[in-house]
Amino acid sequence: MFKRFQLALAAALTLLLPISRAQAQTNAAPEDPRVTTARQILADYQAGAPRNHRVLHVAYFCPADRTPAPDYQARLGRVLGDISKFYATQLHAYGLPSDGIPLDYDATGNLVIHLVKGSHPAADYSEAKSADEIYQDVEKVMTADGINLKTNHCVVFTRLGNYDGTNTSHNSPYCGTGNSHSGFCWQFDSDLLDTRQLLNTNVWVTDHQYGHISVGRYNTIFIGGTAHELGHLFGLPHNAGTATDYKTRGHALMGEGNRHYAEELRGEGKGSYLTLAHALRIAANPVFSHVDKGLDEPWHTSVPTCHFEPAGRTMKVTGNFESSQPIYGVVLYVDPTGGSDYDAVSYAGTLGPDHTFTFDLTDLPTRVKSGEIRLILLCASGQHLNVGGRCQARFNYTIGTDGLYQVVPASKRKPAGE
Repeated sequence: MFKRFQLALAAALTLLLPISRAQAQTNAAPEDPRVTTARQILADYQAGAPRNHRVLHVAYFCPADRTPAPDYQARLGRVLGDISKFYATQLHAYGLPSDGIPLDYDATGNLVIHLVKGSHPAADYSEAKSADEIYQDVEKVMTADGINLKTNHCVVFTRLGNYDGTNTSHNSPYCGTGNSHSGFCWQFDSDLLDTRQLLNTNVWVTDHQYGHISVGRYNTIFIGGTAHELGHLFGLPHNAGTATDYKTRGHALMGEGNRHYAEELRGEGKGSYLTLAHALRIAANPVFSHVDKGLDEPWHTSVPTCHFEPAGRTMKVTGNFESSQPIYGVVLYVDPTGGSDYDAVSYAGTLGPDHTFTFDLTDLPTRVKSGEIRLILLCASGQHLNVGGRCQARFNYTIGTDGLYQVVPASKRKPAGE
């Protein structure tokens, strides 16, 4: 009883403090020509196109023997509202327009949540094996409510989070996938999940995965996890920032930044941020751009030439491309072997005249001596968005004894550019 009183008191005190990640320090980078170019090309492409009415749909899954957690509608409204502000703030920091993630509210201003009832007790579900079954149950309810999951983006919170007043765990699927057309991600709900608890360092719990942590840290991890998986839902893969980014800005959200969301509000670190490469990529997702133009048109593209000029921990990359739809940017991932792409350092390139591009790569990763380089063109209709490794050009690299990158096309043995 005393612990629950502490939680309530901490939540009340937190109302007096700036809890939103959007209100925290963002270390905003000054706008550069890459952003100016992207914004202009997107504006020209989208001019006159009808505005869509896409929102992030929210479902709530309860196993047969459970009901929704207390205050779930208001709590999840706060959680998703804070994440929406986080995305908006990150895009604004680079000079990209955004009003965040549009959510579905009813006439009274409450978040619309579609309730789904499962067929089995909570103990029968697992993180590893229950994603498909839960998706199918959600799809039935959403279809009945007039929402096609094949053409919409949806997050489901499952009532598979466990909290007994001291210990926390979950047995819920916890992942996301998506593209410009649609997306889906699985999260779990818990009595503790609430932005009002982000500053709570007075109450501690023992989590099955993360050990003895404060309730504030718990919310950093799992609200951050929701923000991360929503990134996948919108078509973003994993990535990392450079070593300099890590020192000055903290952790990339789509890398390990899910475990550092809003930690700066407690003075425990620099927090999470969205890399420029990912801010540029997501800007054309129809949920963010509010435009569906070109989404269903064929997109044909290629990168006829790509040259690499290494110099220590820097490298210049130049090339040209062809595309049947306007290209507003180009990004590149340097992905060391291993790490499941969480450590794939992302870079944004500069578009030049006559369909050319240039990258000036700095802070190249050197700890692992081999890896892959992926180059992705950013299509104005958003069709470049995908959580996998699909790209327009792929290369392998090794780092020689002289410390220089040796780059070869993935399908050839000869170094690229020779």
